[in-house]
Amino acid sequence: MRKLIVGLAVMVAVGVGAARAADPDTVTREGWRVQVDTNASTSVTLYTAGKAGSLLSGKVGGTNAVWVAVAAGTNGWVKIAQAP
Repeated sequence: MRKLIVGLAVMVAVGVGAARAADPDTVTREGWRVQVDTNASTSVTLYTAGKAGSLLSGKVGGTNAVWVAVAAGTNGWVKIAQAP
């Protein structure tokens, strides 16, 4: 009887853990999320890239530029385009 109760407790714990685990698709999408700066000028050090390849877009009328992250963090932004 004790083995049955312990087995059920383990199955419940595994089920709860699986229900709380993050959806892998959501985690992937959040890493590639495009960030948009709506300030008059864009300061890339205010934004943290989730992973390399993330995009940051500046506001039209401000910097009007696009940056891509070459590394995760705040210091990996490289400007790739700017409207005249």
